[in-house]
Amino acid sequence: MGQLEVRESGDGAATATGKLKLLTLLLATAALHACGNVDVSWKEEVKLADGQIIIVKRTAEGKALGEIGGPGGWRATRMTLEIDRPELPHKPPAWSERWVPMLFDFDPGTREWFLVATFYTCIDWREMGAPELPYVQYLARDGRWDKVPLDPKLIGRRANLLTGVNARGEPDLVNVEAKERRDRGAGKKFRHVVDAWLNPC
Repeated sequence: MGQLEVRESGDGAATATGKLKLLTLLLATAALHACGNVDVSWKEEVKLADGQIIIVKRTAEGKALGEIGGPGGWRATRMTLEIDRPELPHKPPAWSERWVPMLFDFDPGTREWFLVATFYTCIDWREMGAPELPYVQYLARDGRWDKVPLDPKLIGRRANLLTGVNARGEPDLVNVEAKERRDRGAGKKFRHVVDAWLNPC
């Protein structure tokens, strides 16, 4: 793309043609941004089942959907989660997948970290393997995350991760109270691990 040339009249004011070209360029840039990539990073308080609160680092990447002035929304292509602090003796590796993590905790019985994830779109559900319930579960084992069948004992567990990520960005730290406020408007499958769902896909 060539450089935009804005000529000036003798009194230093930009010509009407230059202003129109500049306005067109700005609108095109805004359109590309509106229908472009999503790239968000933040830290988040996570309350574990034993009451301990830890801080995790999270990122979300995706593609914006819709048009300018339309309903918007976005499709996740990658989400990551990693414990930031405190330092823990059995710290799991960073988790990285395209799904939406909703529950992250440590099972004292098996001494394993686990993560339950869900999805935003029907395309994601199909690519997830079209599970009967809208989730996949991962266990941290030997320095990696293994995908496993959903543990029935997790049904009914309340989500402890932010699922409604704002594509325009998140605060540097999302605390537990803020998540609880935002959670009230989320769909059931994002608020807790459901035992049945009306599959729209």
